[in-house]
Amino acid sequence: MKTLGKTLLAVGIFTSLGNGFEYKVNGQVQNYSKFGFNNDKINQAKGKYPTDSFSTMIASLGVNMDIGAGFQAGLGGTIGGIVYDGTKYQKTIDNTTLNPDGLVWNYFGFWAGNDYRFSASANNTKNYFIQNAFITYTYDKYIQIKGGRFQMPGDWFSGYIQGLYLQSWAIPHTRLWSFATNHRASWGGKWFKDYKYINPNVAKDNGKGFYVFGVGAEFKYKNFSAQPYFYAQDSRFYAPGIHLTYDTNPDFKSEGFRSKTEIIFLHMTHVGPALQKSTAYNNYDALLYPGQQFVGRGGESLLLKQTFEIDRYYFGGAFYKNFGNPNEFLAPYGDPTGFDNYDNSVYDSAAWNNVFRRDAINGFLFAGAQYAQLKITLLGRYTDTPRAREEAFSIGLDYKFAHNILAGLKAEYYNNTTFKGFTLGYSGNKPKPLTQNVTQDRSYISTFIQHNF
Repeated sequence: MKTLGKTLLAVGIFTSLGNGFEYKVNGQVQNYSKFGFNNDKINQAKGKYPTDSFSTMIASLGVNMDIGAGFQAGLGGTIGGIVYDGTKYQKTIDNTTLNPDGLVWNYFGFWAGNDYRFSASANNTKNYFIQNAFITYTYDKYIQIKGGRFQMPGDWFSGYIQGLYLQSWAIPHTRLWSFATNHRASWGGKWFKDYKYINPNVAKDNGKGFYVFGVGAEFKYKNFSAQPYFYAQDSRFYAPGIHLTYDTNPDFKSEGFRSKTEIIFLHMTHVGPALQKSTAYNNYDALLYPGQQFVGRGGESLLLKQTFEIDRYYFGGAFYKNFGNPNEFLAPYGDPTGFDNYDNSVYDSAAWNNVFRRDAINGFLFAGAQYAQLKITLLGRYTDTPRAREEAFSIGLDYKFAHNILAGLKAEYYNNTTFKGFTLGYSGNKPKPLTQNVTQDRSYISTFIQHNF
């Protein structure tokens, strides 16, 4: 599977030689920066850690080709680096530097091999990779097959995958889809991680990259749509779910009124070696469950989301509830809420906030507007879980300049209280459970500027 994308792409290109084909070159240059407001000294004994500050830069180049006879292909690669890493200079209360090599490589350049067989660090980052290498065949409305490396949509599993994706619109009002993959990458914004196995478990099954499979159907009729689906991974999980939507104005064009109601449900069952896998997201109180930090049997997720749009304005709310621990193996690879839930500190579960934790209860309120080239977004969030409680509010401004230049700024107030018995910190050593509740400021400002061509 590792060379599938390159092989299929080469086949498509060589079959087109002599016949000619249309192609379009594309690319992007982007800078992303985050500036944390909490720069207090690190106190490991009390679990006190600052909010990370850093800046990254990427440049990508790609080409999309129409080969003919229903075939299309694409190839694209990116190179980048860390411009600034504030975690290199964070001092402890003893005035020593805890991580002189920095920690931002956890976002950008993380590389432990595609099977996680060696330890990732600042000294073995991978700052380039091919994110697109695919060939697509489409036959009318009956079948579309894409293979290689490409970006894939989805409620619970999305992003850049290496594998196969199939779609069909042969049945009226219906789209059928399925996929199979065992490698995934993170690309865009602060994220830059090459393709790696999905949910590896080196201790139990030698880190095998078992395939993730998905199959589903999307039925649309007038104002209603229903999308049942089923995800599974050998020796990890199986998870049926459904996405229901009622949309009063599916063809809304920023004029008039629109109401959109969504219900998303997922049932997760962990199986086989997964039952003995340690939780990667610190979901259990180590003082109450010593030596038993496993992922558990799974659970259910329920998302209710209501959006109203009036001309160029929108507002709404969402409720997200976990019953048990259903998000351990899917939520890191997809986010059905539509919000950024990776805005915590690198000192806490690699920036994963607490929205997807075990037994989490979340409430969201959002609003926004579009004025010509200016986009404004407002988001408030309250999260309560056995591990932590969070309150956050953000305002975002994006502006589209001439020459395909887009720039944005986001300012967020973010308060986090992690409860006694859980852990915080990243220092190369396993953090100790907190002996008391710890409240910390995770507020920050982030910016980006990108040029697309």
